[in-house]
Amino acid sequence: MRCIPLFVIASLLVLCACREPPPPVPVPEAPPTPEAPPPVALTPTDAPPPSSPTTAAAPVAITPLIANGARFQFAFRESADVLKFQTARCTAQAHGDAAQVAACLDAIARESAHEGIRFEKSGEKLEWVSYGQAPDGKEEIYLRAPIALLDAPANELHFRPDGPLTGKQAAEGGFDKLPEGKFMIVKAMDARTLVMEAPPPKGALVFHRQ
Repeated sequence: MRCIPLFVIASLLVLCACREPPPPVPVPEAPPTPEAPPPVALTPTDAPPPSSPTTAAAPVAITPLIANGARFQFAFRESADVLKFQTARCTAQAHGDAAQVAACLDAIARESAHEGIRFEKSGEKLEWVSYGQAPDGKEEIYLRAPIALLDAPANELHFRPDGPLTGKQAAEGGFDKLPEGKFMIVKAMDARTLVMEAPPPKGALVFHRQ
């Protein structure tokens, strides 16, 4: 994206800082329970209906979702922190003019619709790829890197580059690798949605399978 690069690797790092847990909060003593009134018998007409059992949705395994280079398109308007940041930027540029703000956000949404991520097999390695669209309409690789997978829940992918970073943004940013100890997290939210975590102002970046 021309306005704010959405896939600059430095802003997608997840910092794993260990912190001491906060001290336990004292539990206040419960007040004495007042004596309950005698129960009132319910007739068949005013008895509450039986509750239906609910089952939490099982986590979606991420590995099948990203197989075979499946492409995931960036969802600008669903990525709340990015939307908030860009709304503030557009509002400042438009001096609060609502029509200009809407036009600014529409332009960002149109451009970001061509941006996405995918995972590709390269020999025995898996590669993470972020891409967009060049001015000539062809795909443009923003970042590409072979990755090493770390231990993670079945619905998440934790990884770090396992080789040099290449692509337009790596060249423009003048970097070819991540600092030691940094890694990235992608979560499967459902059968077609991934979320990549990033520090502010980007936050959770939402992607939908194309």
